[in-house]
Amino acid sequence: MSLDRLQQAWKAESSQGKVTFDLDQLSREVQQSHDAFRSTIFWRDVREVGAALVLIPIWIVMGIGSSSPWTWYLAIPAYLWIAGFILVDRRRHPQLPNDPSEPLAVNLRKSLAQVEHQIWLLLNVFWWYLLPCCIAAAAYFIHVGWNTTGRWWGAILTSLIPGVFVYFVYFCVYRLNRTAVKKQLEPRRNDLQRLIDQLESDSPPVEPDHLIDLASALSGSDGSAGLSPNWASWAETWNRTIPSWRVAAMILVPTLLGAYFGWLFAFPNFGPVFFQSVVAAVIPFVIALFGRMYVTHQRYKDTPPAGKGPSQPNAPAISIIVLTVVMGILAVAAVISFVTFAGKRGPGLEDISAFNDGDIAHIDDWLQRLQDSTYPSLSAAVVRDGEIVYQGAVGVEDTETNRAATSRTQYHVASVTKVFTTSLAVMLYEQGLIDLDQTVVTYLPADVRISTTPERGATITLRQLASHTSGLPRGVPGQVQSVEGRYELEPERLYDLLAKVELISDPGMAEEYSNLGFGLLGHVLERAANKSLDQLLQEMICGPLKLEGTGIEGNRHLHPATGYARESLGGAKTKHSLKERLSGSGGLVTTTEDLGRFLMAQMKTGVFTAEMLQELHTETKLADGIPSGTALGWSISSTEGADRVLEKNGGRSNCSAWIGFCPAHNVGVAVVTNSGGPSVDPLGRKLLDQSIPLAEKKLVSEYGYAKVAPYTGVRWEGDQPIVRINEQWSPLVSIDGITIDRLMKFANEEFGSVARKRFAEDLVEVLSKYGHEPGWTVTLVLKKGNGSIDERQVLMTKTNRDRARYEGRQQ
Repeated sequence: MSLDRLQQAWKAESSQGKVTFDLDQLSREVQQSHDAFRSTIFWRDVREVGAALVLIPIWIVMGIGSSSPWTWYLAIPAYLWIAGFILVDRRRHPQLPNDPSEPLAVNLRKSLAQVEHQIWLLLNVFWWYLLPCCIAAAAYFIHVGWNTTGRWWGAILTSLIPGVFVYFVYFCVYRLNRTAVKKQLEPRRNDLQRLIDQLESDSPPVEPDHLIDLASALSGSDGSAGLSPNWASWAETWNRTIPSWRVAAMILVPTLLGAYFGWLFAFPNFGPVFFQSVVAAVIPFVIALFGRMYVTHQRYKDTPPAGKGPSQPNAPAISIIVLTVVMGILAVAAVISFVTFAGKRGPGLEDISAFNDGDIAHIDDWLQRLQDSTYPSLSAAVVRDGEIVYQGAVGVEDTETNRAATSRTQYHVASVTKVFTTSLAVMLYEQGLIDLDQTVVTYLPADVRISTTPERGATITLRQLASHTSGLPRGVPGQVQSVEGRYELEPERLYDLLAKVELISDPGMAEEYSNLGFGLLGHVLERAANKSLDQLLQEMICGPLKLEGTGIEGNRHLHPATGYARESLGGAKTKHSLKERLSGSGGLVTTTEDLGRFLMAQMKTGVFTAEMLQELHTETKLADGIPSGTALGWSISSTEGADRVLEKNGGRSNCSAWIGFCPAHNVGVAVVTNSGGPSVDPLGRKLLDQSIPLAEKKLVSEYGYAKVAPYTGVRWEGDQPIVRINEQWSPLVSIDGITIDRLMKFANEEFGSVARKRFAEDLVEVLSKYGHEPGWTVTLVLKKGNGSIDERQVLMTKTNRDRARYEGRQQ
């Protein structure tokens, strides 16, 4: 039936007095529905294409900045494919507006064709949208897994967790598209088809208003073209999904825990702490939210929202809606922070042992890049051969005043205090005021008891307090002073607590880090000298060494930098309570310049005699003769080579500090920050290692063998090692002319069942015991895939060895 005849029939008034039907109203309803539908599809395509094109440069920058493997870049053609597919599809199937000059039925058929095409797109979304990204993600995860383990099963297992997460997300996207087809597009298609059938029938409908009802149904009661529910239906859906605070907590708690653990276990080289926290929050959030949505869908799939209830979600649902928005914003901010970090990070710290202008600038740049991404400020000093060869600071000591940090900025250094306390103890020992091998109770009031087993507590010596071998627990178990802002010990409080503590081990039997033990040592020194710890510090160390910015917190001459929590938590100001702290354990405030002078004094006689330094730096032995790993206050480790290092770190919620020195090379380093983390320990050790000229570093010494390697991974085929160099795996033929057959035969005889482990993690030891002491650069002969031989000169580094060791543990 022609449009003109239909219009005339509907406008004709019958003798029975039927109401005239207005075809223009029907046309307007159809036009509005079609325009809304086109707009929805247009903006959906704009979002998809825009997101794909924005991700391409981000992916490139992130890949370069993080030195990602080549499979990282497979995502780029996937994004290009998605954007290109949508653009080509729109050109081949244009979303044309209705033409008012054409019959209504013709326009309806055009609308129907467009809806059917959208149904086809969503039903096949896996092939043109999800599959390209799935392939790229799978290739990347498997490649990283292969590089990590060197085995196919290892690659599959390593990629399993991220793979399952990606599968879960893509499955949710797939199901959402299927639901959109079933709940939105198919009803629209059916309504269009019924409207066309009515228009093309030989006679008008019995109830002409039925056509208007059909046209109105296309737009939905909220005029959204039937592509989204009305507000009441939307609110009902959310109220079904999050009906109570208990359900809301099932999403909130994993999200917050994820953020906390991401912040707590952040890796300095993996990106900003903020980025790692958000990633750790997003994963459980997505799993919990989509999991809850799936459960709700299964429960109510046969009873769709009626849209007749409240027009707004309840409070628990609102909390999750807000969290969803916040997580989206944070995710965008996290990506931006990572891109910024990747762009600024550049190469790590290289050899700066010449300390010329270029080396100084390199350290400055290295500190600046680290500070930009993580810390409010960083300050460092390097001393060598009795002089400060580098001192510098970046960032601000207070973010409100924007006051720049300098090498004379005063910082809390927490447990670095302990090496000052032991230094005072050795000086008083030299003066005869105390005896390090005398029991602690000798210096306390007669009625004071130590521990719930006082007969054991009575055997604890001052030396054991100073070496963490007393058996006392780590923390101070209660309040020891009542005045905030100063270390004013109330001895009776301390004595009461001492009587109630339980010893972790018998005195002298084990190394157990103890803040309580060092606080007690500081109190004994004060009693023995009848002076406060700050007085002793000023008179015996600060005065002679001219440490003008050093003292115990509470000294009116001290004005330490403002302390901040980790930047990932917004960098909020934070203070530590002094009521459960003892000055000898962690009360020091100082500068990196002063720490540099203190380190020089630890390496050269002057304020400290040779006998004092011997007492301070000699490793303590336990009762069974085993070395404890600590000297008096100092921990003992080694450089990237095999040279002995004495170090001490410290940290609280508002500061982090590290000092250390290598006696063999007369080099010392101090690094501090006014942030609760990440720890600056790795920065200090790296700076110390790179401050020693490579030519002076030893691979073998009386302290052991250098923990370095030329490869970043080892896997085995029989007794044949396959090594990874520059992310490529190759069979290893020889090292410095020693064939692998001979070397492995010796290793099996020397080390037995752990021969392969020794080869992977302790190559210097294996070669040295074989009779060949290697240099820092070794000659490796590798077999290529085509059977030819490739000879390479490779530098051995601790970074290589640590990676090979870590990945060996995962196998």
